Amino acid sequence: MNNYKIKQISLDEYSNCSTIWNMQTCPYTDMFIKQIKAGNREVFILTVDDEYIAECDLVYDNPEYGTIPGKRLYFSRLIVKRNERDKGYGEAISRYLLDKAKGKGYKSIALGVDCNNTAAVNLYKKLGFTVYEEAEDKDGKFYRMEKKL
Repeated sequence: MNNYKIKQISLDEYSNCSTIWNMQTCPYTDMFIKQIKAGNREVFILTVDDEYIAECDLVYDNPEYGTIPGKRLYFSRLIVKRNERDKGYGEAISRYLLDKAKGKGYKSIALGVDCNNTAAVNLYKKLGFTVYEEAEDKDGKFYRMEKKL
């Protein structure tokens, strides 16, 4: 794996994430921007030679995500650029955010992942997440997973 850097980015830098995922076609982009503006979503990126390779976010207060203020936060939007997958970047940024959450005093972290996203499910299990529920929404079936910090 190449030398990489992980940092939190501001709303002003958020549009650069479009090099990782298509912000124009994502139906949730406006919601993410509102959450960032409200201070309820922190966006972290992994870069190699200043190129955006991966994004992952922490969401602090959103009951529909299963957050509990001060106790459980939500791990959101782990996305690695398609041509950079299977190189360890997803695990690297995930471990960074788990450490960050623990350092902020949270006791657990939750996430949702599509049931058919085997690579992501396996990564989350490797990181210590366990499935506590299978659910379904307009996007299909997904697992709700949690990790004690």
